Amino acid sequence: MAVTRFMGKVYYPLMAGRDAAGALASAVTVTNKGKEALVFCKSRVHCEEMRTGLGGILGDTDGPARIAEVYALERREVIGWPKNNKGLAFCPRTGPEVPIALTGLRFLLFESGVALLEMSLEMAGLALEDAMNATYFLCEVKDERNHFAWEERIFDPETRTARAEPRSFSLREWFLRCTAFLPGCENFEDRPLESTISKPLLYGFYWLSEKPADFERLAANLAQNFKASYKGVEDGRFHLLQAFENSYWCASYNAAVNVSYAVEDAASNQFFEAAFPHKWESEYLFLFLNTVHQKYAVLKYLAELGELACTQYDYTRMRELLIQSEVMRERCGLLKNRCFFELPSHVEHVNRVYGFFQWCFDIPGYLASLNAGVEGSIEVCSSYVNRIKEIEDLEEALRGARNERYIALITASITCLTFFGTAYETLQSLLTGQFGAVGVSGAVVTGTFVATISGVVYNVTHQRTVMNDLKEKIDFLKSKSTAL
Repeated sequence: MAVTRFMGKVYYPLMAGRDAAGALASAVTVTNKGKEALVFCKSRVHCEEMRTGLGGILGDTDGPARIAEVYALERREVIGWPKNNKGLAFCPRTGPEVPIALTGLRFLLFESGVALLEMSLEMAGLALEDAMNATYFLCEVKDERNHFAWEERIFDPETRTARAEPRSFSLREWFLRCTAFLPGCENFEDRPLESTISKPLLYGFYWLSEKPADFERLAANLAQNFKASYKGVEDGRFHLLQAFENSYWCASYNAAVNVSYAVEDAASNQFFEAAFPHKWESEYLFLFLNTVHQKYAVLKYLAELGELACTQYDYTRMRELLIQSEVMRERCGLLKNRCFFELPSHVEHVNRVYGFFQWCFDIPGYLASLNAGVEGSIEVCSSYVNRIKEIEDLEEALRGARNERYIALITASITCLTFFGTAYETLQSLLTGQFGAVGVSGAVVTGTFVATISGVVYNVTHQRTVMNDLKEKIDFLKSKSTAL
């Protein structure tokens, strides 16, 4: 089975530093003529069949709709690439070396803080197994044995002769050279860039001479960017979308590739040889890039959300976390409004491919996880803050009840001291039967004295009950808070 042509793009997801765009825009090199030249220039992802409002979001304009800036490499020599692809080969750690063309490099810098490092390449005239082996190891940056090799022609002006000198650089070395242009960038792993082990994503197009006999099994491998030697399971329900009679999309978390093959129809073959590569690098690439960005933007936000988790609970800290969680909810709302969309095109099969990418990358699941995480953080912080506020209100009420009791006791004491003498004489006359000695004023004073004493006893008893209830509520709420 021959691969007539393979076009591919390898994407390394990164978290960009603060002024990534400024760093790329200002990067310069000195040419062999002693002049400064810009290393990168502004670029864009072209597309023509998207609905109004979407076409320009990836680097097209400086308007408010743009969600990413795109910078394309202008000077190949600064990252160790040969000036042209003559004699260039990729040498994987296992399997045969293959002739390859490195056709471009770009950075896509999204406003979410996600960056994608894109390496474009082409291969042709290979056995399908060799092409699959190459793409598998082109996405393995951790092993120094995966490298590029070529011979550079060196001209000696004294002898006026040229000689060939071998040159090579590893995939890892190239990756670190590129990321050096983004100071402060990080990968999506809990490890430094120098120790990166995660595989990047592959976006590809295989144009085959014929349909493979075991296509369903191979499609599962192609979807996951596995070598042909891996025994893939036929799972077309999950990894396969038939776009045309002789064209399929194969996708998973690892990759999205189109596999098309020649048939006995010259017009169809002409379309896939000439027109389809343009659509693959415009419309379909636009959909793929947005899908990848959606996934990694959610992962970035989930990482930030994880930093809001707190093991020590106190009101001040939880209040801060509540505010930060509410800000995160606003940021997530903005992300969803600007970067998530449905039905991007007026062309039906373009929308079908986008829906397929969304399904294979599990974008609805990632988005649901983000929504649940944000709302959960707000709920926890809000519950704690409200509980502490309720405790504070109850403690204030307890202090009020105590103050009321003290005031009642002081008032009663003053009243008793003021009227004690008269009340005592009146009560003594009543007890000894000398009713004639009890005057109207004495009776009033005595009644006031008795009423005051009775009121104090009732108020003190009532306030004690209220205070006990408040203490029980406070202790219960505090026990719930410390249980967190």
